[in-house]
Amino acid sequence: MTATHDLVRQLAAHVPLGAATLEDIETQGPHAKVWTPLAGDAESRGWTEL
Repeated sequence: MTATHDLVRQLAAHVPLGAATLEDIETQGPHAKVWTPLAGDAESRGWTEL
């Protein structure tokens, strides 16, 4: 996504990005260890730990 969207590339250079399923966020909450960083290791973590 960063290759084709310049603004996303600029954001990713300053802010750690992560992904989570909506179902996990809804059932466990956004602070739960449901987020997977898009860079680095694949260990799930809370969004504040990305």
